[in-house]
Amino acid sequence: MKHRFLAVPLSFIFRLAFALCLLAAALPSAGLAAQLLAIQSSDSLNTLGQAWVKAYAARNSDIRIDLKSGSAAAALEALAKREVQMALVPRSMRYPELQACEQALGRRPVEFKVAVNGLAIYLHPANPVKELTYDELFGIFSGKHRDWKDAGGNAGAIAVFAMDKASGPGELFAEEVMNGKPLSASVQTLPGNELLAAVAKNPNGIGFGSLVQNPAVRAVPIKRAFSSTPVEPSAETISARIYPISRFVFCYAGTTNAETKHFLDWVRGDEGQQVAARSGYYQLAARWRTSP
Repeated sequence: MKHRFLAVPLSFIFRLAFALCLLAAALPSAGLAAQLLAIQSSDSLNTLGQAWVKAYAARNSDIRIDLKSGSAAAALEALAKREVQMALVPRSMRYPELQACEQALGRRPVEFKVAVNGLAIYLHPANPVKELTYDELFGIFSGKHRDWKDAGGNAGAIAVFAMDKASGPGELFAEEVMNGKPLSASVQTLPGNELLAAVAKNPNGIGFGSLVQNPAVRAVPIKRAFSSTPVEPSAETISARIYPISRFVFCYAGTTNAETKHFLDWVRGDEGQQVAARSGYYQLAARWRTSP
């Protein structure tokens, strides 16, 4: 039986081959883009991480970022296990975590400062207290000081309000001011807006939260120690890390390949820092945007 072959123009074959080459080149690229970046954040930074991912993806439509959340320790453990390329955490890496990463990765993860977290201590405008130290804050929120006369104020029972420890301000206060010690059982935990309203209604009230402009309450200057100079909270003093109750937000990268570097350069650039500011955090001063 004889087989018949159709005559196909050579130009058609060239066009088909060229189209197949383009398709072959596009398919692997799309596959890589779908798994380009894997990040794990602490729960308290999940909102910030989501805001960064959404804004970055809008600028880079061919890139998909897988963002998970958990505890800060879990994020750093995932980095050590190579389950993610970056860990977004509200504190610096602790020595055992650094050792685990070094052993697993064969090198230290690269540390990037990506934003600043800070909070204000609020009093009622009628409260005569001009400033507070860390020791006084610890005494008030631990229950050691129950009357304002013990913290430089007029006699009167202190009404203490706090944000949940799972929030950004709550986590920062618990670790920076309380040094991991528990709050007194008498402290009332409230969301940010309700906390400010509670302080505004109680002349003996005190609470903490994100720095906002609210004439119904007063943000008091803070001293780290009795001999320190008191510093008023502001976007400028927090960003510059002059105000005591502030600290960096960190991103640790297991590798600094082109994809992670591009993302982190964007995060620490003007657009990424504006996203951080809209999410309740503070922009890095210029000197911290280029290292490492």
